[in-house]
Amino acid sequence: MSDVQPGGPFPMRTDRLVLRFVREEDVETLTAYRNDPDVNALQDWDLPYPESRARALVAAHEGLSDVAAGGHHQVAIELDGELVGDVYVGIHEQGGIAEIGFTLIPAAQGRGIAHEAVDALLAHLVGHHGIHRIQAELSKDNLASQRLIERLGMTFESLTRDSFWWRGAWDDNLNYSMTAQEWCDWRSRPRTPPTQIRLVEITDDNHLTYARVAVHRSQNRFVSSVHNSYVDALFHGDRHGKPLIPILRGIEADGEPVGFLMYSENGPYLWRFLVDRRHQQRGIGRRVLTDWIEQMRADGHEWVETSWVPGKGSPEPLYRSVGFVPTGEIEDGEIVARLPLRSGRPR
Repeated sequence: MSDVQPGGPFPMRTDRLVLRFVREEDVETLTAYRNDPDVNALQDWDLPYPESRARALVAAHEGLSDVAAGGHHQVAIELDGELVGDVYVGIHEQGGIAEIGFTLIPAAQGRGIAHEAVDALLAHLVGHHGIHRIQAELSKDNLASQRLIERLGMTFESLTRDSFWWRGAWDDNLNYSMTAQEWCDWRSRPRTPPTQIRLVEITDDNHLTYARVAVHRSQNRFVSSVHNSYVDALFHGDRHGKPLIPILRGIEADGEPVGFLMYSENGPYLWRFLVDRRHQQRGIGRRVLTDWIEQMRADGHEWVETSWVPGKGSPEPLYRSVGFVPTGEIEDGEIVARLPLRSGRPR
C-alpha cells in the first residue's frame, strides 16, 4: 500500500513519488507529452494540445492545497524531481462520487508508477473526503489502462456503444467503478500464498458458488467464464478423434473457493483454468498447474496438452515456464502446446 501522509493535503508523498497540483514549471513538459502520439493515442483531449491550454490548466490550480467537491483537478506525478505524468480527479458538486483518469510519459510506463499514484489518491479520496463511489471511463482499446484500474480494484460496469464523441467521431466507452466498501475489501484481500490448496468436485451443492469465480474483464478474451465452461462440458465434442470427457474441479485455497479447472483425460487436455481476480498473484495458479501435471504423470500419461490465446496478459508465460511447448498447431485462434511427461521431445 502507498505511504500517504495522514490528512493528505497536497503535496503528498508515496514511496517513490510526490503528488502535487500542476504548476508553472510544468507547462513545457505537460504540453510536450500531451502532444506525444505514444501518450495521446487513446486519451480524450483534442489535438494539437496548445501551450495556452496547459497554462490555463496551471492557472486553475493556483493556490489549491486539496481537492474539493465540484472541482476538476490535475494532480502532477513527480518522480526524482521530474514531471512524469498526471492524474485527473473530478468530484461531483454534491461530493460522494469521484472520477479518475491518468496519463504517463512512455519512459515511466510499466514501472508501477501510475498504480502507486492513483492508489495514493484513492486512499485520500476515501479516507479523507469520504468519497463513496469512484468511477473511470476509457476507450475499449485502452488495454493498459483497463489492466491498471483492475489492479486497483475497480470492476467493469458497462460498455456503451457509440456513446463518446472523440476527435470527430463516435467511439465506444468502457465504464469501470467501485464503491468505498469495495475498495476497502480489495485492499484487505489475501495477498500471500495460501497454506492449503485442494481440488474439489463440482456438484449440485457448489456449482453456483464456483460459477461466481471470475477473472478481470481484460482477461475474458483469454479464458471463458465458468458458466460458459459448464455449457461446453455439456456439449463437449471431441479432440484428436476421441470424445472430450470433461472433469470439472473447483480450486479451494484455505477453505475458500478461488478458481476453476476443467480437463479431459483423453489426451490429457487442460481445457479451462482460471483463478479469481481477488486471488491472482498469490502463486495459486502455478501450484495447481504443477500439481495437476504431476497427477497426470502419476496416472501414466505420456504427455499433456493445452492451448492459449496469444496477447498481452495471456497465460502463455506461465504455461511455458512449466514446460509446455507450442506444437505449431492453431485451433480456433489458440496456440496448441504440449508438455511431455516422460523423457524425450514433445510429439
